Amino acid sequence: MRKKPLAFYLVATGLITVYLLILQAAANLNKPVFYGLVAALALFVVIATARKPQNVLDFFRSLKMAASVLIYFTIAVIIGTLILQNVEPARYLQSYSPGFYKFVKLLTLVDTYHSVWFTGLVLLLNLNILICTLNHLPIKKKKIGFFLIHLSILIVVIGGSISAFFGVKGYLNLHEGDVVSEFQLTQYNQLLDQKRNMGFQLRLDKFEVDHYDPDYRVYVYTRPDSKDKFGMPHSLKTTENAEYPIKKAHGTLKILKFFPDYAVREVAKPADTGPGAVKVMLHQGEHSQEAFFFDTAGDDRFLLPDQQGMIVFKWDMPKNPSAAVSEQKLLTATFPDGSHRLIPVQEGKSYPFTADSTLKIGRFIPSFSIDQKSKQIVSAGSSPDNPAIELIFSDKKTGKTTTQWAFANFPDFTHGKTLPGNATIRFTFVPTLKGKPIYIISADGQYKKTENGKNFEKGKLENNRLTVGNRIFEFSDFMPHAEKSKEELNRSDNPNNPVARIQWIQNDQKETRDLAASDKTATFMDNGRVALLLRNKDDTPKAYRSYVSVLKDGKVVLKKKVQVNSPLAYGGYYFYQSNYNPKDPTYSGISVVRDPGVYIVFLGFLLLTIGGILRFYFKM
Repeated sequence: MRKKPLAFYLVATGLITVYLLILQAAANLNKPVFYGLVAALALFVVIATARKPQNVLDFFRSLKMAASVLIYFTIAVIIGTLILQNVEPARYLQSYSPGFYKFVKLLTLVDTYHSVWFTGLVLLLNLNILICTLNHLPIKKKKIGFFLIHLSILIVVIGGSISAFFGVKGYLNLHEGDVVSEFQLTQYNQLLDQKRNMGFQLRLDKFEVDHYDPDYRVYVYTRPDSKDKFGMPHSLKTTENAEYPIKKAHGTLKILKFFPDYAVREVAKPADTGPGAVKVMLHQGEHSQEAFFFDTAGDDRFLLPDQQGMIVFKWDMPKNPSAAVSEQKLLTATFPDGSHRLIPVQEGKSYPFTADSTLKIGRFIPSFSIDQKSKQIVSAGSSPDNPAIELIFSDKKTGKTTTQWAFANFPDFTHGKTLPGNATIRFTFVPTLKGKPIYIISADGQYKKTENGKNFEKGKLENNRLTVGNRIFEFSDFMPHAEKSKEELNRSDNPNNPVARIQWIQNDQKETRDLAASDKTATFMDNGRVALLLRNKDDTPKAYRSYVSVLKDGKVVLKKKVQVNSPLAYGGYYFYQSNYNPKDPTYSGISVVRDPGVYIVFLGFLLLTIGGILRFYFKM
């Protein structure tokens, strides 16, 4: 056969590619037509080979033919990159017109690498390499390297093809204790609505995450004007008393205080007037906790966990203990001018609230909850573990009503609503316990133990201590008159609730703010030109790992620690640690891969390396 120019091979290979695309369309539209076209192609190859076998052989082993196939192969890869692959139809219709979507679907351009026409190009390339390789038989010593290079390419392509068509990828969502025997299939990182049985079970025994040591910084963002975009931030260490000039903002930021675990509690301080109070230390095992009791409704008692009983403090021991511990519901309204109003709680009764509004007491719910099906407010039980009261405000002029729930456990929770007169409402619920012991403690160290209003034990505390089960209550600092005061403290050295108190200094003006790591939005200064955030410098995990067990017939046959770059291999599958959930410490995301062609590919690369060395050695 006379040598043909490259253009001939480009046209011939292009015609073959077009024919393969026609085959693809026929496969999607009409299977009998597809099989007929395949038979016609096979018949043409057989006739051409029978008439002029040398010409057919020269065509398929030509280097120009290989170059032409690679050109179309490259075009196919580009198409597979530019067009979305294996996503839901809605995404295609969002990105492309309906006509274009029908076209790419007809030619399977939405799954390029598993299409008939792409497979045909791969086979055409393999055929060229195979014929070129066999053409150098018998192998001479100086041609070993050349032969191995060609053979290695053929083996790599075969191995890759096997992986593409017979490989499996999937994903496992596991929580500690979960046992699974199947995983969800994925394609191009998209979860499919298909599952694959592994033939064995996998159990997640434990999941661990290691973090870098926390390093909370104040990030300062600046911009020339409040309408401009913020630039790169300044990262400032939370070293107390450190001052940082912010030149672009013409100001200085000073760190006044840093709390790793910020908390605020109410404490008692001696006063000339006010209720009696006492300091209480609760000891339980190795742990101790400080609190204050005030001789006022709601602040005079401690409810033991699981309603095992109650501790009540009274400056003077009451003559009638049952009256001292009776159930009470109180509302305290506070207005902007500092005035207070005590409102008794009687369900269904209305009270004047402001000059223009009234307050009606609605339902009392001992254990506030919302039914997930009906979305109605219900009580989860009779135990007063989350007491709430319904408040219905009515405007006298318009008749418009506003409903607000007040919670005894969460006095500052308002649903973001503004009440009439800009008032705030505090709901105090003083429960009573039936059939449970109640200990009443007085300032002179006396105690009475009562149940259902009956006195059945009394005496004097030993060293001002009361022991209830495994808890010890130690009373000290008795104050005849006290006032409430808020005290800031660090509950621990662990960064559970980091807060930085900063001072912004600009134009001889000083402004103090508290920045909390839990704040979702920034704190703005200088009319919006400066934004401040408290964040951990690096909250990414240092490492994470899963401890898994493989089970066959209910018995553990293998245990393995799975971590990044250290997968579990079993049953032809590889299990890779791939994900975690920072909000769920028991969750582990594991990728599953079955790649039957990987070792064939490795063999191809090994032969390619050996062939390259031999070719260089023999200087061919």
